[in-house]
Amino acid sequence: MSADPGAEIRHRLLSVTTATLSTLAAERDVAGWPFGSLAPFALRADGTPIVLLSEIAQHTKNLRRDPRVSLFVRDPYATGDAQASWRITVLARARAIAVDGELEEIHARYRERVPTAPSYLGTHDFTYFALEPVRVRAIGGFGSIRWLEPGAIFRDPQGGGLREAAAGILAHMNTDHEEALRAIVGAATGTLPSRARMTSVDPAGFLVRTESPDELRHIGFGREIEAREARDVFVKLARAARETRPV
Repeated sequence: MSADPGAEIRHRLLSVTTATLSTLAAERDVAGWPFGSLAPFALRADGTPIVLLSEIAQHTKNLRRDPRVSLFVRDPYATGDAQASWRITVLARARAIAVDGELEEIHARYRERVPTAPSYLGTHDFTYFALEPVRVRAIGGFGSIRWLEPGAIFRDPQGGGLREAAAGILAHMNTDHEEALRAIVGAATGTLPSRARMTSVDPAGFLVRTESPDELRHIGFGREIEAREARDVFVKLARAARETRPV
C-alpha cells in the first residue's frame, strides 16, 4: 500500500467495473449463508459504490431482508499467483435509491461503466442501491494487509481545488469549447450529440447534458485529478476524441 491507501483504493475502484457482490441468503433452508455472484458497479461522486439489481434477483431478495453486503474487487490483470495481487473488500449496508432527482445522475454514472444498463431498465423492475461502506479490507499483496475506515473510499466531490475552480471550468468549457465537449461525448458514447453542456465536474469526471440525444452523460477521467490539472486533462480528451469520429 502507498502512503495514502485511500487514494490507491479509490483509483483501483475506478479501474474496475465488475465485482463479486455477496449478500446473506433469505431462503429458509439456507438463511444466513453467504451468497456471492458477479455484479457490475459504479461510483457516486463521493466514491460510494452503486449497483443495479432486478427485483427478481436473488441478491435483491436477500438484501431486502438483511442489508448487510460485501463488494469484492480484484486486479483484473493479475497473472500467476493470485494471492500476490491486490484486492479490496468493502463491507457495506445496501440502501435503495429512490429520489427522482438523484436517479438521473446515478444512471449517467452507472451507464458509463455498464453501457447495457438501459436495456436492463427496459425489461424487469430494476432498482439502484447505494452500498454505504462500514469497513474496508485492503490487500496489496503478501504482507500488505489492513482494515480501513469507510472514509478510505470516500472522495470530496469538490476536492483538489474544484470547490473554487469548478464554476470557471464549466463557464470556460460551455462558452468556448462546446465543439470539443461534443466530440468528447461522441468518442465516449459512440453518438455525436447536436449540443453539449457541462453541468458539473468532480475529481473523477464530469456530467454533461446533451441534445439529440437528450440525456445526461458522465465522462470519467480514469483517475482523480486536481483543479490545476483540468486544462491539460480536457485538452488530452479533446485530442483523443478527434481520432474517434462517431457517425
